[in-house]
Amino acid sequence: MFASEIHETPAGSVRHDNEPRGGRAEAADWAKIRFADLVAMLGIALPDEHRFLDLTFPVRRIKAGEALHRAGDEFKALYVVRSGFFKTVSIDTTGAELVLGFPMGGDVVGLDGVDSGQYLADVIALDISSVAVIPFAQLSQLAREYPCVEKLLYSLFSRELVHKHAMFWLLGTLSAEARVASFLLELSDRFHRLGYSRTSFALRATRQEIGSYLGLKLETVSRTFSAFAAAGLMDIDRRQVALRDLDGLRRVVDPNAAADAGTQAAVLAARMRLHPSAARRAQPRENALAVAA
Repeated sequence: MFASEIHETPAGSVRHDNEPRGGRAEAADWAKIRFADLVAMLGIALPDEHRFLDLTFPVRRIKAGEALHRAGDEFKALYVVRSGFFKTVSIDTTGAELVLGFPMGGDVVGLDGVDSGQYLADVIALDISSVAVIPFAQLSQLAREYPCVEKLLYSLFSRELVHKHAMFWLLGTLSAEARVASFLLELSDRFHRLGYSRTSFALRATRQEIGSYLGLKLETVSRTFSAFAAAGLMDIDRRQVALRDLDGLRRVVDPNAAADAGTQAAVLAARMRLHPSAARRAQPRENALAVAA
């Protein structure tokens, strides 16, 4: 769901966050991507003997603040994020914005348009980004001809459902601190899968956007970051984050984990310094968790 500004290239990957520095041939190579490379980005295994793996798809470069597509646009293609970071937002009739997700490298965008024939949300780049454009008519034809591509398509829809179920659980059961901790841990895992540091990264979304995604107010996100920093779980300097205690963050998400009482107490103490009345209201619940541990 979120990303840092990535300018290093993981081992074995192609640098794609800057324009090609060579001549026209190199630029043409940068402007397309093989289907086999897309499948590898998605982490899905396909038999390597199929000729369609050499098919190429165009790559579109998106500037920060530019829309990949808007709600209501005609659905024509799926997009696979190659680099950068986006936010997916729904805007109501009053102009209020609800953040639905933060697509980053390897994520698929546009699945919401398959049924209605129109995209249902705005997708906005929060950093210089690039996406592979997969015309859905072409993908559907491949799925009809090759069962392995049909299975790939089902896998993409399944991943979307799993993500939605995870968000229902997060919003319906977790406290504010646990939501923020879960968000940071998910970012950590996603960066690690892309070959980058799992403990040091830059937040490209604002605290308000993070709060909208997690169902929290901006002030709550800011106070929780400060509380985590005071508890020694993380360091934060504006948008630069360094996670100092991953296990401690996991114990915030799962209060039943062993040895979580110290972390719970440290977070509660920090909250009391930052916002005494709210922390006191939360104290009975925190004490109960500590006793349960």
